[in-house]
Amino acid sequence: MYEKFINIINRNNGIITAKDAENKGISRTMLKKMTDNGYIERIDYGVYATDKFVYDEYYLFQLKHKNIVFSYNTALYFQNMTERTPFKMDVTTKRSTNLTSYKDQINLYRVNETILNLGKIKAVTPFGNSVYAYNLERTVCDIINNKTNIDIETANKAIRNCIKSKKFNANKMFEYAKKMKIYKKIKNYMEAII
Repeated sequence: MYEKFINIINRNNGIITAKDAENKGISRTMLKKMTDNGYIERIDYGVYATDKFVYDEYYLFQLKHKNIVFSYNTALYFQNMTERTPFKMDVTTKRSTNLTSYKDQINLYRVNETILNLGKIKAVTPFGNSVYAYNLERTVCDIINNKTNIDIETANKAIRNCIKSKKFNANKMFEYAKKMKIYKKIKNYMEAII
C-alpha cells in the first residue's frame, strides 16, 4: 500500500517536506500513517525521510528554507576553493527573511531581493546532494565587500585561489560588482593584490 509513496520519496533523495509531498499526491494523513507504521521518520517539523536518506545538514537546511543561497566560506567549500570545513553554514537571503533562531548554526547575510539570485548556481554538497550556492565571481565580490566578517588571511587566500581557477571569469565578477554597486571597491582590491 505504501510502496508507491515510498518510491516517490526515495526518488527525492529519501526526504520530502509535507508541502512537497502534497504536491506529489501524498496527503498529510498518509504521511502520518506511514510514520506511525515505521515506513518513514519525521526528522524535523514538516520534513520526513525514508531509510535511504543520508543526513546532510546543507541539503536539509535548504529544503526547509528555499529562499537561501549558500555563500562565503560555504560556497567556497562546495567548489573546493578552501581546505577548511565551515564551522557554521554561511547563508544569504533577502532582507525580510528571519532566520535568527538558527544563529548557532549559520552566519546570516541579508541582501536586497534584486541581487539575491545574482551568481546563483547549483552546487553539490559533500554528501552528493544538489543545493544553491553562489559562483566564484559572486563569492569574491561578497568577501571583498564584507571583509570585516571574515578572517583577512583566509579571505586573501580564498580570493587568490578563485582568481587562479579556470572556472573564474574576471569580467563576470566586475559585471556583478557593478550590479551590486561595489565596482570601485572590487577594482581597488584587485589592483592591490595582483
